Amino acid sequence: MKRFSLWVLVSMVPLLLLSNVSADEINAAEAETYTVLNRDGQEITIDARFDDWRFARDVLVMGKDTWEPFQGGTWKNAEDLTVRLQIVWDTENLYFALRVTDDEYLAEGGNPWSNDGIQMAIDVSGGEIPPGLTGSTHLYNFSIKDGWQMENGNFKGEAEIVMERDDALGQSLFEWRMPAEIMADKGTVFEAGMEIAFAIIVNDSDKDAPGQTGWVGWGSHTIVFGKNPEEMKTLILSDQTLTVEPRSKLTTLWGRIKR
Repeated sequence: MKRFSLWVLVSMVPLLLLSNVSADEINAAEAETYTVLNRDGQEITIDARFDDWRFARDVLVMGKDTWEPFQGGTWKNAEDLTVRLQIVWDTENLYFALRVTDDEYLAEGGNPWSNDGIQMAIDVSGGEIPPGLTGSTHLYNFSIKDGWQMENGNFKGEAEIVMERDDALGQSLFEWRMPAEIMADKGTVFEAGMEIAFAIIVNDSDKDAPGQTGWVGWGSHTIVFGKNPEEMKTLILSDQTLTVEPRSKLTTLWGRIKR
């Protein structure tokens, strides 16, 4: 009997660990900042599988509360358009995992914003961003159909990105790595405490409303209705890592079992 109990306990450890590594959802409509954890040696393979993100903590959720209609679009329910974004960093890169729940994937337009695509703004210059688009604000657009596109920025360049559609799940999956050199001076090193201005929108195109007919996002008016970089939100690079929190939770778990 004791032997059986020990086997059950040991076999459950991986499940207990994984069940405690749960991400906290943050409503993008209520957030001005997002805390970006340090990768800390945790390998991240850009493959749109997201296996490497199991220890990431916060998920920025964009849904009904950030929806804006345009040219006849409507938001019907969470399956119509809900977006979950996670970001981590190391000294040379930012990494992004984006899951887009969208029950109708439509790519019949001529650019990302008409093809269920993504538009993103990022500025690492630091400090308050003044009105008016300058070279420090980098604009990137991308979609499964159109690929990665560079719109604005003094240092704009290519990211490592994988984009896939899973019709069975009703999801579009995006994972990408942005080296510092495609948003800042060559030799720029990311450090804990840095604040990076950021905005993103995910466009929606449906069969009954094709084209750019609405979006969800964070800092959306940076990108739509003109380019307004002063509307960007803030990424804060944290000294917390992907691995520290799960270790502490496992320690706490074993402490409880022993008692």
